[in-house]
Amino acid sequence: MRFNDGAVDSHGRFWAGALNDSKVQAPIDEGVLFRLDSDMKLHRMVEQLTIPNGIGWNPADDTMYLTDSPTGKIYAFDFDAKTGDISNRRVFFDIGEPKEPDGFAIDEEGCIWSAVYGGGRVIRISPEGKIIGEITFPTRNITCPTFVGTELFITTAKDDVNDDQYPDSIRYGGHLYRVDVGIRGKPKNEFRFQA
Repeated sequence: MRFNDGAVDSHGRFWAGALNDSKVQAPIDEGVLFRLDSDMKLHRMVEQLTIPNGIGWNPADDTMYLTDSPTGKIYAFDFDAKTGDISNRRVFFDIGEPKEPDGFAIDEEGCIWSAVYGGGRVIRISPEGKIIGEITFPTRNITCPTFVGTELFITTAKDDVNDDQYPDSIRYGGHLYRVDVGIRGKPKNEFRFQA
């Protein structure tokens, strides 16, 4: 197993997803989402994931989002900020194509900016689960955006295949991109260690 993506909630708990290491075997539904509390107690929060990816919370802090990349889905959970409990897992967004949502960032309006691995773009998803914006790139493997002010910094993975849709994918894969999207990201939280 190896860890992939992580985030800190409003009460300073660290959430991280682990999956089968693809250098050992192809990912299967043995992935787990963990929560590490301030007192260093570790909890298994969600099991039977394939590639747990983007993790985040809406501005009201009552919904947590989690991507499971190969399924094409971003799930929503009811979130209890005080206890860190999650419940009522449901599909918030399904990409509906053979591309994978990867890491994401959330803006101050509660929209998710999700990288589309294999799809050469970042999509902006409204709180209602609809695509309301898109940024396209000259390479296919977009991995994760993060906000710095009103700019999105977007990572991509190296590519070794060109095709008609992405003729420059080899040349531009593995680079870092920056795009001003005119809106700020939701502020990040810091882990709170309790001695």
